[in-house]
Amino acid sequence: MIAQTARFIKQLIQGDALPAYVIFREPAVVISYFEDFVKHRDAILKALAGSKPHLIFQFGWHRETPERAAEVAAEAAVVHRLCPEAELIFLCNSEREVALIAGVGLRAEYCHQNAFLDEGHYRLYDRPIKYDAIYLARITPFKRHHLAVGVKSLRLIGDHSPQEAGYFAEVMREFPQASWQRKVFSRFVSRAICEAHCGLCLSAEEGAMFVSAEYLLSGRPLVSTRNLGGRDAFFAPAYAYIAEDTADSVRDGVAAMKRCAVTPAEIRQRTIDKFQPHRRRLIAILQDICDRAGVKHDAAAEWPSYFTHKFGLRCFNGPRVRLTRILKRRK
Repeated sequence: MIAQTARFIKQLIQGDALPAYVIFREPAVVISYFEDFVKHRDAILKALAGSKPHLIFQFGWHRETPERAAEVAAEAAVVHRLCPEAELIFLCNSEREVALIAGVGLRAEYCHQNAFLDEGHYRLYDRPIKYDAIYLARITPFKRHHLAVGVKSLRLIGDHSPQEAGYFAEVMREFPQASWQRKVFSRFVSRAICEAHCGLCLSAEEGAMFVSAEYLLSGRPLVSTRNLGGRDAFFAPAYAYIAEDTADSVRDGVAAMKRCAVTPAEIRQRTIDKFQPHRRRLIAILQDICDRAGVKHDAAAEWPSYFTHKFGLRCFNGPRVRLTRILKRRK
């Protein structure tokens, strides 16, 4: 057993685990972040050789500008040239992203990544409130920590790269009153969130920001700035305050959310309810693929057998190794 574990770890280090998840073996339906797919394109297409693959993509960073949509089109053209039989489907995090990706001739569906958080991973904890706000985010400039300088009682959770050491030192000087923790294990995320009145989302642009939904699934309201990336898809004014790009506005938002009248249970349930149209949309996409391929699947009934938290992507969750292991077994 120890030797098997050692081999498995060695394979991971050598890159044998590809950043994709096999939803169905037949027809071959694979989901991946587009950025990760492009980085590992040749290896993934090699693993899919001999099949007519249906490639479903999420975006780790927004494509809400014409320039970024054009980049996707150029990269997709390379995939089509290398694998003409492949079908490419892009799951977008905002209606604007759908319009831009569709505008460059690609299939785009409004199907938000945060809807594929497994709500079972998050809980409501009745814990003493220690902080006015929590910001669960990497300590990096685009997260704009300085906008929280007016929050008197703040918890920061986030790591930084060696290249960001200067920014990290700056944030620590700027927030001597804040409690900082490098990271929290996923099973303790809700517990940490529930020790604050609200969560913060302060970037001007990024991807869909999983933690924005994690706050809500943990029953906490939030304060967000306007942004590109689509994280506001599951917000509601009663428990999501949209602040201006100033420290004063963020401070006022935190004060407002401390008075939030919506119960944690309702915030959580309303968020889960908002997930459902996006999940149904993906199920419909999968059913259509199977029907066109003439393969019998009941995508809705089989949902529990293939759905896993974040589809195992960008988290050490095991399923990411399934691409090579399952498709090799198929041959």
